Amino acid sequence: MRQKYLLVSGAIIFLVFGFFLLKGSNTTQTKTITKQSAPLPKEVTVTLDKNGFNPKEVKIKVGTAVRWINQSGDKQTVNSDDYPTNQLHKELNFGIFNNGSSVVYIFKISGTYGYHNQLRHEQSGKIIVEQ
Repeated sequence: MRQKYLLVSGAIIFLVFGFFLLKGSNTTQTKTITKQSAPLPKEVTVTLDKNGFNPKEVKIKVGTAVRWINQSGDKQTVNSDDYPTNQLHKELNFGIFNNGSSVVYIFKISGTYGYHNQLRHEQSGKIIVEQ
């Protein structure tokens, strides 16, 4: 009986700890999720609607911000390529954001950054950052 009690207690503690761990990781993501606000000085906008990202490819200079605005009518995501692991540019793993919200990232290093909508991975885009 005592062994069963310890097993159940351990499972409950694991679930509670896991919940707070997940909740904490979402807190980091929501800091980048905002209601649409005034553009930053050097900012480019990409919209995400039910058909995908528009424009699909953007060329910018280092130090420029990209704002992805969700205008799809539903929750969507912006995640780094490659699908499904999202490991190429982890800083672009914003996760789910609501319709009418936006996520922003300032690109500080030149390169090519591929991304996609994790919920509809055929929707993808690319940011080309030049010096």
